[in-house]
Amino acid sequence: MRTIEAPRECDDCRPDTPDDANRKKAEAIAERPAAPHRTALCRPLAETLRPAGGLPNVAAVSNPRYTLRSAAFVTVYLAAFLIAPIIPASPLAPLVAGGVWLTAQAGYGLRRLDVILLATATAVGATVQGAGLLMSITVAVWAVLPSVLFAVLLERLLPGYWRGHGDRFRRPAVAVATLAGIALLTAGAAAMIGAVIDTGSWLAVPFARDAIMLFLAPLAVNTVHRLRSPRRAGLTVVR
Repeated sequence: MRTIEAPRECDDCRPDTPDDANRKKAEAIAERPAAPHRTALCRPLAETLRPAGGLPNVAAVSNPRYTLRSAAFVTVYLAAFLIAPIIPASPLAPLVAGGVWLTAQAGYGLRRLDVILLATATAVGATVQGAGLLMSITVAVWAVLPSVLFAVLLERLLPGYWRGHGDRFRRPAVAVATLAGIALLTAGAAAMIGAVIDTGSWLAVPFARDAIMLFLAPLAVNTVHRLRSPRRAGLTVVR
């Protein structure tokens, strides 16, 4: 006896079910060209407006807080530079003001701009005191190099020390000894450059003054930040 099979239903002739309709809509949406997203349009513009390597960020430079702080540091530094020849033992030395300037402004990431401002302020101060163009540039080099050295060494050897961070992971005696070494090295570099510029100058007093003030300034700022920060309980081991 021969069995007669039922005719197979054609997929094209079969009426669409709700699932088939949804699948066709999904395929149509997937094949449709996607509209450009707003982020995709803005990314090339952002890449174009982004400063090239070495140039300061326009948004950071236009920060009012950074602008006011920079103006204050320029004023204080010029005052220290102009007072230094009159009062050699003044604690507000140009090297101290420059080192504190570059260290305090490190959080904005605009050190190159700060160095340019420091060199310009030094050259202006030297010009006001009667120095020529070449001498003003030389004095600017004398002021910038030790200040940059101080800021870089403090940032590398004692990261976060200026803001009172990382003290829980440092031994106080080691941190103080490292800070003293940084201050002595910076003051020694400034004294060596000053001896090359002016061979007849007496550098014992400026060396001692710069070393002491470069040591005390970060120590005082670190102490203030630690006193203002909330006390944290010691680490405990949970077994």
